[in-house]
Amino acid sequence: MEVIQIIGYKNSGKTTIAKKLIEVLSQQGIQVASLKHHGHGGLPLGIENTDSSKHQQAGAIVSGVEGEGMLQLTRQHGWSLEQMVGIYEILHIDVLIIEGFKRDNYKKVVLINKEEDLILLEEAMNIAAVITSLPVKSSSYPVFKRTQLERFCDWVLETFITKGIN
Repeated sequence: MEVIQIIGYKNSGKTTIAKKLIEVLSQQGIQVASLKHHGHGGLPLGIENTDSSKHQQAGAIVSGVEGEGMLQLTRQHGWSLEQMVGIYEILHIDVLIIEGFKRDNYKKVVLINKEEDLILLEEAMNIAAVITSLPVKSSSYPVFKRTQLERFCDWVLETFITKGIN
């Protein structure tokens, strides 16, 4: 399974880039999945006062609930990214697009909107590409303008996907 992280600060366009990449990959018949970091504090999807939360309070290490195609798993001590990626691997996914988790070490697409965001280029590990409207130059990775999303998606297909799947 190919894993690509899309990182950037809040409102940097992560979801827009992820959505476009998912659309392009899906149209090529590639089995693509996504995982988003809920970095806004609090619990996503409101699990409080549910049967699952009662199971967890009773001592279940992991509790889950499924309905109409949605599976929600809650783990007593939280999830590492590696554990979550492992769940996706079981599903025989070709490509996993991860939105967020800046500090993990998968191949990253870094979104830069403002001068202040440039610090990400120093802090992030394993940068594969940068998407920005600012004048950024690098010999280590390609830099795409925000107006070049089609070109970026073609680059992802050529660089990571077709080599690993075909």
